[in-house]
Amino acid sequence: MKLTYEERLLVVEDHKRYGTAYTSRKWGLSERYVRTIVSKARNNSLSLNNKHTNYSAEFKIKVAKAYAEGKHSFEEIAQLYGIKNLSTVKSWYDIYQSKGEEGLRNMKKTGRPKKDEVKANKNKVNLDSLLSSDKEEYTKEEIKALKEELLRLRCHEGFSKKFEALAQDYLRKKTNK
Repeated sequence: MKLTYEERLLVVEDHKRYGTAYTSRKWGLSERYVRTIVSKARNNSLSLNNKHTNYSAEFKIKVAKAYAEGKHSFEEIAQLYGIKNLSTVKSWYDIYQSKGEEGLRNMKKTGRPKKDEVKANKNKVNLDSLLSSDKEEYTKEEIKALKEELLRLRCHEGFSKKFEALAQDYLRKKTNK
């Protein structure tokens, strides 16, 4: 069940008055979720919106180093630094352990790439200039592009032949009636 910000505040208020068990039954939530909402309210990370927060690489390094010192748990670190999800701290620490600070600086974005990023990542080989040149040797990308173009043309030719046959068959049936 997705709660609005106001409803989450009411859950926190009910928890203060009546406790976890009653609040979870009243709202139809698991006790764990009620405790999570209350915990977020305590460390001021119960936000109005659930939008994704972008953290700088330097902040991630600072958080990972703080956990590496061994003085606090993942949950305590998340509360100290106002991070909404303690699994975020754990994943940063894991990256820090395996790849160091550079790993946190070079983290790849997750999720679906934006349209512009996809277009920029495609290395298009200019087939017209490639076919008109008298090159003796080709790069792997050029060979791949030529093979893809050959396959595209073969598919197009096969489709055209089938379409032409269907059109002729249709005309023949139409004239025979």
